[in-house]
Amino acid sequence: MSTKITIATLALMIFCIATGALSAAQTGTADTVFNRRFYEKMQPMMPYSQLVKMIGAEGINVGDVQRTSPPVVNYHWNGGRKSLLDARVVAGKVVGATVTSPKGRKFSLDIKGK
Repeated sequence: MSTKITIATLALMIFCIATGALSAAQTGTADTVFNRRFYEKMQPMMPYSQLVKMIGAEGINVGDVQRTSPPVVNYHWNGGRKSLLDARVVAGKVVGATVTSPKGRKFSLDIKGK
């Protein structure tokens, strides 16, 4: 009897852990729709951590430019409804970004403003 309870408890624990892992945000993938409304919330030189908080997931590091000091880090997200976001980060600050909306419109942000 105790073996059946132990097996059932173990199976329940594995199910709970697996479900939690599946529901966690995946790097580079977000439900957030990147569109003009999202773009207007972005600010030049905003902290990368603030951008991640707005999106709900870390971006995929798609490349570093080591020739500069500090290096430029490029991040990419696939958003809801086939929208995209690419951001350039220097020293933890967003220095540029390109939003591609579900309709294919592109909006760009740089450190000089929108």
